[in-house]
Amino acid sequence: MNIIYLASDTFVARELTGALERGRGFTARVFRVPRHPLPSEAERVVEAMRPFLPAVVLSLNDAGYDLAGRLAELLRKAGAFIVNWYHDYPFYEEIHMGRRICPSPERLDFVSERSFLPEMRERGFKACFLPLATDPRFFNMNGCVKYERDIAFVGNSSLQLMDSVVTEEVECELEKVTELIAHLRTLYTADPTVGIRDFLLRNPSLWEETVDLPKERFLFAVEWLIGFFYRRDFIAGIASCYAGRFTCFGDPYWKYYLGNAPVCGDARYYDNLCRYYRSTRVNLNVNRIQIRSSVNQRIFDCKASGAFLLTERREDNRRFFKTEGPDRELVEFDSESQCRELIDYFLEHEQEREAIAGAGRAKVLNSHTYDHRVAELVSVCRKDWRI
Repeated sequence: MNIIYLASDTFVARELTGALERGRGFTARVFRVPRHPLPSEAERVVEAMRPFLPAVVLSLNDAGYDLAGRLAELLRKAGAFIVNWYHDYPFYEEIHMGRRICPSPERLDFVSERSFLPEMRERGFKACFLPLATDPRFFNMNGCVKYERDIAFVGNSSLQLMDSVVTEEVECELEKVTELIAHLRTLYTADPTVGIRDFLLRNPSLWEETVDLPKERFLFAVEWLIGFFYRRDFIAGIASCYAGRFTCFGDPYWKYYLGNAPVCGDARYYDNLCRYYRSTRVNLNVNRIQIRSSVNQRIFDCKASGAFLLTERREDNRRFFKTEGPDRELVEFDSESQCRELIDYFLEHEQEREAIAGAGRAKVLNSHTYDHRVAELVSVCRKDWRI
């Protein structure tokens, strides 16, 4: 079995490359390609791959394919099987960049968020759930690290993304439904597992005749705006409550929202992020809104580092970790107030905190590395296509 990986500058590209190089039972080749090549480059790319076809051609978030779909079409004609792993909303580029993606018997999609499956399948795609993971080369307990802070959050503010999503045109349309947006913010603050998109689809009378935007563009903008407000306000609340004890590792835009709380912009994923996790007594995970039921990479990375983490409650947390009992591996919260209670508790109970961190690390290393994910992906491909 041949696997050709279209590698470009995307999230988890290095982790996936490493796992493919270590994998067994297949031959993997890495083709370096631009994230969005031109359609005119498609024939040249296929000719370069031809000596290794037939093969499974693997990509992340459709990176490496031209937006017009020319490369995917030529690869199918050349006998390739197309596998794509979405770690973001599958139709983001279709909505905002006009990407053309088509289901076919020779295409198989994986998604890292379980709630994406119904929409994918409704549109005819063969889709499977495959969660994110970690790479112990980058997240481990090598070397001695001392505690330097009580509480930290690692993550971007998403302000730049929101500027690209909520354009001036979109903002004008959203102003027509300010009461609806306020209501959705209240709903989501009370229960961050509420499906904003589902709510809007169930209640089209609240917006359909009012807003002059393509449906999918409106749904995406509102959902991400609600999620942006929620995470921004949550982290700001924690920063205010624990002044002098909390650090945010993220982009400089956090400074607009966190008052005098330190914002550190030098966290480098493959370099020092592991050390920052380990030097923090209580790490926080507050999800982006697209993580409706599943586990993001921060949980796996932090656990692999042997660090303690508090995370929002999500359905898949309990599928992957023990979240209750004396041998629990992960601690969840349902609200900002409960999060503060747990922070206070675990800052005072170091032995229990470190036991949970150790149990979580063992679980991740045994079940949730990118080597495990590649093995599962290959198994599904073999079963589906009998290759």
